[in-house]
Amino acid sequence: MGVINLENLESGMVLAADAKARNGRVLLTAGSAITEKHLHIFKAWGVTEADIQGVTRQDVAAAAQVDPRILQRAQAVLKERFRHVDAGHPFMEELHRLCLLRAVKKL
Repeated sequence: MGVINLENLESGMVLAADAKARNGRVLLTAGSAITEKHLHIFKAWGVTEADIQGVTRQDVAAAAQVDPRILQRAQAVLKERFRHVDAGHPFMEELHRLCLLRAVKKL
């Protein structure tokens, strides 16, 4: 299971989980193949990412190809900000991942 940003979704990818609009409305069910029409619908309904079958978090990270120095700086900043949290909790892991992506973009 790998969550991929809308900009990186392609026709033919298969959803691992339902694609939902911000209001919770299901736009496309898990197991469905994404088409160009679906990508336009996702944009219109504010979908920013989708969980894709056969993609791992490592695959997503490798595709990003971030400069190691920038990644290291971002991790150092977040280490201080996340020092008091349970890093093993699934919610905190995801929050850390999202914050890391944002920090890398800023740097």
